Amino acid sequence: MYVVVGSSTTAARLKKAAEKIVGFPAYVVHTPSEIRHGGCSYSVRFDDRAINEIRKIVSDSGINIRGIYKEKTENGERVFYAVS
Repeated sequence: MYVVVGSSTTAARLKKAAEKIVGFPAYVVHTPSEIRHGGCSYSVRFDDRAINEIRKIVSDSGINIRGIYKEKTENGERVFYAVS
């Protein structure tokens, strides 16, 4: 799952908070081009099982996100689905 944010600083804040609360590892990555809607952006990549906790962290901390996406492989290609 990718949580898209606007800056590397925001991504780092979200990663740190999530790893502390959720206990799953998280990774700051450049947002895949398929879900980048103009300009630079970063994403925090999480295990799909953490979605409810991530939504709560985002809500409680006031972190602005651009979207949450799940990634699947269909016919050998990466496909992203918005979940928020």
